[in-house]
Amino acid sequence: MRTEVDIVATADRGVRHRASGGLGVRVVGPGHVQLIGTAATPLGGDEIVVRVRVETGAHLSVGSVAATIALPARGRTDSVMRWDIEVAEGGHLRLDTQPTVVAGGASHDSDIVVRMGADATLDLHEHVQIGRATTMSAATVDRDRTGTWTGGLRVEVGGDIVLAHRVALGAGTPAGAIGHRAMSSVFRYPDRRPDAVHPTEFAARLSLVGGASLTNALGASVAATRRLVDAHELDALAAVR
Repeated sequence: MRTEVDIVATADRGVRHRASGGLGVRVVGPGHVQLIGTAATPLGGDEIVVRVRVETGAHLSVGSVAATIALPARGRTDSVMRWDIEVAEGGHLRLDTQPTVVAGGASHDSDIVVRMGADATLDLHEHVQIGRATTMSAATVDRDRTGTWTGGLRVEVGGDIVLAHRVALGAGTPAGAIGHRAMSSVFRYPDRRPDAVHPTEFAARLSLVGGASLTNALGASVAATRRLVDAHELDALAAVR
């Protein structure tokens, strides 16, 4: 199944949206929308494309009502999700959806491409978990850890690339080899705070050329990695105040 979502935020006419396939869009407040699952997706062979446009001076917050669960299908394990995002000058976007969970036997690929004006602002959160509930039997947990996830994030500010990287989780990856089955990350622009590295955990906030930052945390569960990045976010709020 192919799913396509278009969301456009304007400064004077609110939010327009259109969706087909396995996702819908609900406006829950001024400049605030939630993605809602209308069918089981992504299954093996599925492709999801979400296009977000924030026009000059507009503010938009995008969330989701539930986690995205990638599942294998009969004869097909791979699925794809693409985000194509534009934030015009003076626009603000906060993207903070519920985690992506990759079940055993599934292979999910995510790509986020952002183009934004130099005077725009962006808070982009991403959370991923390999495997589902940790309360399952040991044999089921081991089988569920065989899922894989690959994610790319590319951000251009004023035509200049400030970030282009890829992360892999799951079976056969370096992170998986040392027990890291979850990742949380936050990209913020603008953000000129200095680097900060957690003394005992696999977590750090790195300053980027162009006045942006990327906070990444790896761990055994997305609950743990979210706590780590939330600690950096509280630090960010304190710095702003």
